[in-house]
Amino acid sequence: MDLFDASALPASCRRTVAGSVVPELIETIHRHNLVPRLGHDLQTIADIQQRNANRMRLFQPFNPQLQDYDASNAVVITIERDGEPVACAGTRLLWLDGSLGEAFQSLSIYYRDVAAMAPQGETCVCTAPTAWSIADCPVALTGAVFVQQGEPPEIVRTMMRLLHLWVFVHWRWSWLIGLAQKPQVRAYANDVYGFPITETGIARAGRWYWLLLAPRSFYRATVTDPSFRHLDTPLCLPTEAAIRRAGGDPSGFRFSGAAE
Repeated sequence: MDLFDASALPASCRRTVAGSVVPELIETIHRHNLVPRLGHDLQTIADIQQRNANRMRLFQPFNPQLQDYDASNAVVITIERDGEPVACAGTRLLWLDGSLGEAFQSLSIYYRDVAAMAPQGETCVCTAPTAWSIADCPVALTGAVFVQQGEPPEIVRTMMRLLHLWVFVHWRWSWLIGLAQKPQVRAYANDVYGFPITETGIARAGRWYWLLLAPRSFYRATVTDPSFRHLDTPLCLPTEAAIRRAGGDPSGFRFSGAAE
């Protein structure tokens, strides 16, 4: 994880993130004889998908054949055992000319050259209300999340926290976004992936997706809180700092499970 640089954060946050949060998350992965790695080549995701085609689809924004990308707008995290990836995820930094809803419906979020690359007749319908109010700003799109069967649940939780922490520290964006189908929304969107907002719907290629959303202000409060390193604390629940600001006592808040 040599590519992780927290120097842009305020000193107090930098001590928390670099001194405890990142080392503890990495140590969690090491305890399973795994190594986390960060890179910027979307071909890494394409190669993993080819080896796991029965369980993973290659989402177009992460297909290197369909995108213009470099280290300034693409990041990939892999979790490896003996040099072989057992999990991955990626994030793209995208500038919206117009609204996010327009980017979905024009297909420009999927292809660098829609006219040349999109299949004839392909249509995407966006009815998610917030997508039409997010406009003319940078967004960070997370996707290509994959974990091999049999790996412990701590792996995806740790991987997503490391990825989104890196994205928060190194890139400037207004919204973190993603797409997921309903089973994944219920199981992962809030607690594991860290999206506090989920909206139906994006319809495309015979599938119905939910739009996952997190404003930058949410991550500013979340990733700099010491509790971010505690995997048994679901994401999107109030941090201790938020509870104190509301006049509450954190010891009186004992969340028994995932956010519903």
